Amino acid sequence: MKKLYFILITFFAVNFTVSAQQENYCDFDSIKMLNFGMYTGTLDSMFANPSTTGINTSMYCARYVRDTMMYDFIKMHPQMQLEDVTLYADSTMGAPKMSLKVYSTAPVGTVVQLQLGIKSVDNYPNGIHSEYMAFTTMQNTWETLTFNYYMGHPGSFATATNIDKIVLLFAPGTSSQDTMYFDDLMGPALIEPSGVKELIASDSKLFQNSPNPAKQSTAINFQVNTNGPVSVELFDMVGNSVAMLLQDDLKAGNYNIPVSTSELPNGIYFYVLKKDGASQTKRMIVSK
Repeated sequence: MKKLYFILITFFAVNFTVSAQQENYCDFDSIKMLNFGMYTGTLDSMFANPSTTGINTSMYCARYVRDTMMYDFIKMHPQMQLEDVTLYADSTMGAPKMSLKVYSTAPVGTVVQLQLGIKSVDNYPNGIHSEYMAFTTMQNTWETLTFNYYMGHPGSFATATNIDKIVLLFAPGTSSQDTMYFDDLMGPALIEPSGVKELIASDSKLFQNSPNPAKQSTAINFQVNTNGPVSVELFDMVGNSVAMLLQDDLKAGNYNIPVSTSELPNGIYFYVLKKDGASQTKRMIVSK
């Protein structure tokens, strides 16, 4: 009977988790989707992975040596605002979770904490919307920590829809100087800049550019099912137009646009297909 109860609990935990699109903010082998702000310890954001076997085979990760401050922190600023985090700020079993790959010299059971907040009010708790907690279960090997919501700040200036800061706390409330390597922070998707939001065109299909990330060049493929005017425009991360890649009357068919990226600075771009008053958007990364 106990075994059946366990199976049912597992079934509900797996099958009733809310599905949410997530973003990898810091894949250190590629373009990071965030910048590092203030931190109290010693941070190297391009450190050789201490163990490329197991769950993290990346060449690089971040290495952080904790300071003796009781509430040692790393402030991270995503390059775009996070989408509505209401679903994450929920302690129910099915709520979506943020996660982080961690390799630590700290003892098993060490607390790792995330806070979601805003840059414009850079203090605690007025600039923090919600807090999330995980505990290490291994030492000197990679593991994926899953963060559970445990506290909100209703009187804060931060709301579920204006989050642009993530604070990482390693072993809060202690004065240890342990080392933590981390990689692949996954969380709520980032919101596209104004001007490039999509309204899906039913008679066309836009595909992901390849290769992505792009170095010197890439190609954008798309399909239109009816004749008519079509445009494909490239935007930077804040929504400024970079280039009009195509603007023409096209017949129904499949098309390929070669794009030179050799003169584009490294970073995140968006390309937008517009047809019949509707649009589709894909994200492009340039990394040389």
